[in-house]
Amino acid sequence: MTLRNRVSVAAAVGVLIVVAAVSTVLYFSYAASLHSRVDATLVDAAQQAASIGQRIKQSASDSRSLPDFNRPVTVGSVEVQLFPDPVTAGQPTRSGPLDSRDVAVAEHDEPAYFANARDGGQQFRVYTAPLPAGPGNGGLVRTSRAANADDGALRNAALLLAGLTVAAAGITYGAARLTAGRILRPIAELTAAAEHITQTRDLTARLRDTGTNDEVGRLRSSFDTMLAALHESLTAQHQLVADASHELRTPLTSLTTNLDLLQDGAGLADPQAPALVRAAREQTGELDQLVTDLLDLARYHESTPHRETVRLDLLTDEAVRRARQRVCCAAIDTELHPCLVHVDPAAVDHAISNLVDNAMKWTPPDATVRVVVDNGQVSVTDHGPGIAEEDLPRIFERFYRAPAARGMPGAGLGLAIVGGVAQANSGTVAVQTGPRGSTFTLAFLPPPGDVEVANGQPE
Repeated sequence: MTLRNRVSVAAAVGVLIVVAAVSTVLYFSYAASLHSRVDATLVDAAQQAASIGQRIKQSASDSRSLPDFNRPVTVGSVEVQLFPDPVTAGQPTRSGPLDSRDVAVAEHDEPAYFANARDGGQQFRVYTAPLPAGPGNGGLVRTSRAANADDGALRNAALLLAGLTVAAAGITYGAARLTAGRILRPIAELTAAAEHITQTRDLTARLRDTGTNDEVGRLRSSFDTMLAALHESLTAQHQLVADASHELRTPLTSLTTNLDLLQDGAGLADPQAPALVRAAREQTGELDQLVTDLLDLARYHESTPHRETVRLDLLTDEAVRRARQRVCCAAIDTELHPCLVHVDPAAVDHAISNLVDNAMKWTPPDATVRVVVDNGQVSVTDHGPGIAEEDLPRIFERFYRAPAARGMPGAGLGLAIVGGVAQANSGTVAVQTGPRGSTFTLAFLPPPGDVEVANGQPE
């Protein structure tokens, strides 16, 4: 069953239950009202006993016969039977013989009363009261009416209420189906879009914006956002595979060539063998570094880092120390002010090392790289030719290398790793460039709570 049908059926069942409950209450209220009217009719007929007795006497006088008060008189749907004084127990009536209670009512010793009686297979509602001639004058009047006289009216009322209940449920189902069709149309479009994407793998499909801000509207917007993010992720993945394949192919080709030369020549006895082996080792190191950078880049972009409160100045000092060890006589000027940040230490250390290495690569031998740490920021300034304006928007992309950098070693992952570390640690990275050099600035949030630096360590 479709969602539209389930909503329609649920609405119809709900209305059916409510209307059925109301109809039941109305039916029993109507039945009680009819019973009350029956009793009122019996009382009203009993109060006409005096006039009925007069008509019986007049009729007997006209016919010159004795009046027959025991013969029932029909008044509408009510039968009236008079019992003049003296009233004795055992006198026959349609609803059974009189008893001592009836005699007491006739003598005004007992109040009038209602009762249910049966004559053969038929039931009657009976009202017994003294003749309304007043105290001192004996006599009894009994009025009766068939108990099933209102069955037809009750049956018609039940049929009417049942029809109204069914009609209300049917109308509700139809209205709910039409309304649900309009309300659930965006969900149907969403389902169709999902099925289309499943069949075609086309992540560029988008849903039509309805401009509503309800749950369905937000679902459409979230679905489009999810598709855009997924498309961007897959595009980046395909680009990464293409770029990585290109970057891996170059050192692999050189490595294979050198090994072929060693195999085809005189082997290790060849005078060029040491140079070929050295080149092969360098190319293997390039491959190893490229794979490491790719793994680090994926880790910084996808996983949640382990953060702790650390001294940014100490992290930077360690990165600068390693850079000086790698490059003999590296000219690096530092200005490190103690400050605390809440970051992943290993990732931030990696990012700072990449910035220092990048600055050393572009700084001439007679110039100095400047590294400054202050207020949760680390800035690295080189004295290179600067970055072209058209290259600035893409310098943090994976494998992107500016035209001026394509002749230098590297795969274009260093700054991409810096951007990934900044994003993973809720930080920012910015660059200011000019013809006399560029400054890269990494900024991180301070640690949570009141933490101060004491004795070289956070406390």
